[in-house]
Amino acid sequence: MQAETLVGLIGFGGAVVGAGGALLGGWFQHRQQADTARRERWEGYARSAGEAALTELLTAQEEMTDWARRFSGSEHDANELNTIVLKRGSAATHSSLLIPEASELRVRLKVVLDVMMDYYSAPAQEGFSQSMTRLRWSYMAAQEGIELLAAFLRGERLPTPTAGFTTQRSQRDAYRAEHPLTGF
Repeated sequence: MQAETLVGLIGFGGAVVGAGGALLGGWFQHRQQADTARRERWEGYARSAGEAALTELLTAQEEMTDWARRFSGSEHDANELNTIVLKRGSAATHSSLLIPEASELRVRLKVVLDVMMDYYSAPAQEGFSQSMTRLRWSYMAAQEGIELLAAFLRGERLPTPTAGFTTQRSQRDAYRAEHPLTGF
């Protein structure tokens, strides 16, 4: 083979390798950017859903506090508490279901919200009316959910359940063992 042909083939081979490397590098960079964009989208979805659930729980606590200030002891007022707890608890539950890639948070938050909305499980407390006992029950459970969501949104590990919530959950489980929900 002549030297010029050999040099031409080597140059052509170098150009092919260089073009292939550039194409492969471009493809790899595109994949990385697409993965990064997908991760950022999921993080945005998680943040939005977490913030929505947190907002519902904070609003529930505000509405419960307002309800307690004007509570007159009437049955109508007791029904209003029921509406607040169920409406806000359901909205927080629905928002929490939209949090992607956070299965532990969703499971723990579901338990918290179930306890919050199942205030009939609250044992009677001396010195408190039934409605005020139920208010305290739901308020404490909502606080547990707020602390879970706040840790999640800060990017921290989820806190261990508080002793108060652990007691609430045990009381709810005992109540439900004696009074199972029908039709579910």
